[in-house]
Amino acid sequence: MTRKPLLREFVTEQVPLVALVLALGFGAAELQHGFLPGGDVAFPLAGVKVPVWHLVWMGFWTGYTMAVVGEAAGIFALPYTMSILQFATPSVTPTTQLLTFLNPFGALFGFRRSGQFNRDLALWVCLGGVAGGLIGPFIRVTVLFDARPFTFVVGLALVVAGGHLGWAAIRGFRARKSGSGLEARFYRESEDRRAKGLAPSGIPEGERIATLSRDAGRIVIGYWGEEWRLSRAALTLTGFLVGIVSAALGVGGGFLLVPIFSAIYRLPMYVLVAATIPYVIVLSAVGLFTYSVIVPSVTGTLVAPEWAWGCFAAAGGILGAWCAAKTQRFVPEHLLKLMLGGLTGTVGALYVAGFFFDLGFRL
Repeated sequence: MTRKPLLREFVTEQVPLVALVLALGFGAAELQHGFLPGGDVAFPLAGVKVPVWHLVWMGFWTGYTMAVVGEAAGIFALPYTMSILQFATPSVTPTTQLLTFLNPFGALFGFRRSGQFNRDLALWVCLGGVAGGLIGPFIRVTVLFDARPFTFVVGLALVVAGGHLGWAAIRGFRARKSGSGLEARFYRESEDRRAKGLAPSGIPEGERIATLSRDAGRIVIGYWGEEWRLSRAALTLTGFLVGIVSAALGVGGGFLLVPIFSAIYRLPMYVLVAATIPYVIVLSAVGLFTYSVIVPSVTGTLVAPEWAWGCFAAAGGILGAWCAAKTQRFVPEHLLKLMLGGLTGTVGALYVAGFFFDLGFRL
């Protein structure tokens, strides 16, 4: 019974979306270059030869890995693109931003179908992201033209956040053992379903993120019997600050926003995706527009993306992100935090190491 709606969702939503983005990639190649680059002919702005299937595959695995913890593919795809595929020209930044704009749509549709979507939670942080996304690129091309000290500080923050999330994962595992809290409930639900011969999802089917109340500048979000009271102003300010930092670095912002929501706001991974996935889409769109239109009109310098490259990678990323949305509820919270802590800490450590050593690629 559960497979038919899933198959219908895949066929009616994901297949057309992936096909559309692939078609956009082929069309963009013809419009931008007049031919199709690939394994035999180099992408002109990248200066490298890469088969189209390789870009789709890269998008898929980075899209899945990051969407399962509520982020976009960019933070993994960018160093892979620069170090493995050797795309290191300035066009790599807007090209990756195109990927981080399109790739989360698969996760957005998937999580929405699973009840993990809430407009109130997403609205305020996205509004802050719009403002930050307009400011960040100008800071990058002026004050932070040499971004190494900036990324060093961001790296230290990520290392601390990664350590905190790792400790939270350990506490979550202990909570499951003690029999109390969300972790224990997830474990019991999963075991009950497994005993009945059902798919061992730890989150009951039909559970949805709901807005319980709105009052005096606050919203109350509920999910699976838990409640979180959040300030709209704090959400907007968080989105604004993360937007400035992320747009200055040319990434989607999930690598900062997800640890903040998890460590400071205490939102479970199953809930924070309702805000982080729309946020990455909005911030990437604003950042791409700012880099492509506003910054050139003010500075006279245009750095164009490899549109076909970004679309081909995004086609795989959309599918990978959708698969992540369909499988996240099968993964215990402490394992999700452990994954996120490991990813966050690793990226932070690379930022810090890059300040002292030449790593051969740029995050």
